[in-house]
Amino acid sequence: MSGSANVAYISSVATTDSELLAVGSTTSFAMSTTTASGMGISASLALSADYDADGSTVADGGQAVTFTTGGATIVVGDVGVNDTIGSIGGVVNGPTDDQSGISSNVATGFGVATDDDGLGATFSAAMGTATLSIAYIGNTDKDNFGVLNPDSGESAMGATISMPMGGLTVTAGVADNDNGSSAAGATAAYALGGGTLTVGYSSQTIDNGDHGSLSTTGDTQVLGATYAMSLDADTSVSVGYNHAKDADSDAATKMELSISRALGGGASAYLDVVNLSGDASADGTAIGFGTAVAF
Repeated sequence: MSGSANVAYISSVATTDSELLAVGSTTSFAMSTTTASGMGISASLALSADYDADGSTVADGGQAVTFTTGGATIVVGDVGVNDTIGSIGGVVNGPTDDQSGISSNVATGFGVATDDDGLGATFSAAMGTATLSIAYIGNTDKDNFGVLNPDSGESAMGATISMPMGGLTVTAGVADNDNGSSAAGATAAYALGGGTLTVGYSSQTIDNGDHGSLSTTGDTQVLGATYAMSLDADTSVSVGYNHAKDADSDAATKMELSISRALGGGASAYLDVVNLSGDASADGTAIGFGTAVAF
């Protein structure tokens, strides 16, 4: 059993009622066994009081089972594909990210929340120094029970591979939904100046029929970067950049900064800053600070 908690103050970009206090915690339960042949089988369930849903306590997980054997990991049930592979730049903590109030007009991802998630399976395994992951969703409208490849529904698939290349660690991937949306992208990470610099690029072909922010079916191009380093044994700083432009020619740039200080006992204090500029329904600068605890 493990858990986490978060207490955060957020000054959002909202024009009214912009000051927020977010408090929440999660308790996770995991169970596992090993068969006589050495196959591992595991599942987990979490109980959460969401920090940004007042009075809401929910159960999460429990809709997938993981099998490990021969160096491979197979997950069956509620799985997802990465429909924004290579789109990076996010470094702030969850409460600030979720409740900053900023909202870009740029369309990214496959659109409808379920188009990259659903009932299916994933497979991952090491191949020499590389790691290959493949995901297939047979029904994007279901999680743990439903028809596979329904006549009136959607399916999706994706694959990623990560490998060292000299001083770089490169990750590349593709994803596809049979509604006509697809994505491809890559990231490259490199140790630089006492920290790690990661750059990424993503190209997403999005069907406007499935995306409320898009009036024209076409491509979204995203360029992002992060840099993370430790200032001392207990203090770390991360900065992020993300610029995106879609088929409607909407474009926006987001910058993020996060500073974290370990307090011991699994607790840390953090300060977050996020700024959005460009084509947006809500832009500006939001600030958040708080305490995160891992039990």
